[in-house]
Amino acid sequence: MERKKIKAVHDFDLLKLLGTLNISKDVKKKNKKCKFCRGIVTIKNIYALFPESGDIKIVCDKTECIKVLSQYLNQNKLCD
Repeated sequence: MERKKIKAVHDFDLLKLLGTLNISKDVKKKNKKCKFCRGIVTIKNIYALFPESGDIKIVCDKTECIKVLSQYLNQNKLCD
C-alpha cells in the first residue's frame, strides 16, 4: 500500500491560515466559490485548499466535490 502525506490544519488555526493566504476576508464575506461546484464557501464548509496557477483554490465539503478533488489531485499529480 502506497503511503501519502496529508497536510492538515486544525479548525482553531483555519482563520489564521486563511489570513496568511490573504483570503480570510473573502471567505468571511462569502466571496469565494468552490472550484468544482461553484457554490459559496464559508468558514463552516471549507474542506480543502490548494494552490493552482498562482491562486489558492477552495473546495467545499459536499461529497461530490470531495470525490472530484481526489481525482483532480491524482490526475494533476498535486499530492505527494
